Amino acid sequence: MNKQLLGRWVALIALVAPVALSAQTDPLFTHFTFNKLFYNPAYAGASGQYCLNAINHQQWLGYDDESPYIKAQDKQFGIENTLDAARKNIAPVTRGLGFSAPIMVKGNNVGGAFFSFVSDQVGYETATYMKGGGSYAYTLGDGSNIRLGVDVTNLTKTLDATKLRYHDPNDPMIPTGTPSDQHMTFGAGLYYSNPNIQDGAYLGVSSTHLNPQTFNYGGGIGGGTVQVTTNRHLYIVGGYKKNNFLGNPSLSLDPAFLVKTVMGKGGMIKPELDLQGLVTWNGLFAGGANLRVYGLGAESVSFILGYYPPLLGNGPMSDQKLRVGYSYDLTVNHILRNSAGTHELQVNYCFMFTVPERPVRVFRHPRYMERSPEWD
Repeated sequence: MNKQLLGRWVALIALVAPVALSAQTDPLFTHFTFNKLFYNPAYAGASGQYCLNAINHQQWLGYDDESPYIKAQDKQFGIENTLDAARKNIAPVTRGLGFSAPIMVKGNNVGGAFFSFVSDQVGYETATYMKGGGSYAYTLGDGSNIRLGVDVTNLTKTLDATKLRYHDPNDPMIPTGTPSDQHMTFGAGLYYSNPNIQDGAYLGVSSTHLNPQTFNYGGGIGGGTVQVTTNRHLYIVGGYKKNNFLGNPSLSLDPAFLVKTVMGKGGMIKPELDLQGLVTWNGLFAGGANLRVYGLGAESVSFILGYYPPLLGNGPMSDQKLRVGYSYDLTVNHILRNSAGTHELQVNYCFMFTVPERPVRVFRHPRYMERSPEWD
């Protein structure tokens, strides 16, 4: 779903008119189980640890403005392709960094807070997300936990119009320079976890851009405008953990799924489904696969690797945990002919932080030669 119309975007922007373009989507990640906060603010603080997260997503490497798919559109619209090397690469690139912390009251996890920064470049457009939010947690009688979360996002969109290709260079409706616009959007989510189902199960429902915003890229000499409208996104994520997988105490299984869709003026578009399974050995090495399905057809197959370096004492009882993850996505649609695949590198570091108790200071004075035992 995300960025699938990239080639059409380049062609359409070349014929731009005073029109609003919709179905602008959020970035996607293959390691979605380790980046739940981008989709659902209710997950803030759920791990009970302070966590740093960094991710780099390089999508469709080798996909550029000289690919056969784009050349076919150039020929259709009579566009002469004379781009330099700086303009050729239109493959999406997403980079993100985030931090989350639990809120503890008398030893109880009552919520959490988080902040994240994401830069998402798609073609000649860059979207910058600066997001912050928090959650409130309530523990049920059976030990399960339900969390409610909200977030606010400062979203900035910038278009590098200097790289646009156009049929008529004198068209007054074409944007010039590098116009940008920014707006605030809000999100909300619900996250439920139950340690009694298997060895821990979870289910989350959330939505971003609850208040859709229209971004204006301005226009050329004629004052024409290009408008891009964000739409509400709906996410459903779920999964569980099973220890002693296949009767082997060294193995654990983590199956998960993610459903995402966009709700625009024309209704809900076809949902995209990610099905994922990871097997971890001795808490050190992980491997698995992810299948991404859009509509009735497969979009990509991903191979995932994970490593938990033992230098921090990684383990179920450790108060520190470092994970390095890598995935390679092989696109199975027509983009495969023009792309070397998608690479994603992800790093998580979680740790505990406790405020030491204030020591009791005993003051002695020579005036008191004999101390009462009650003073000690």
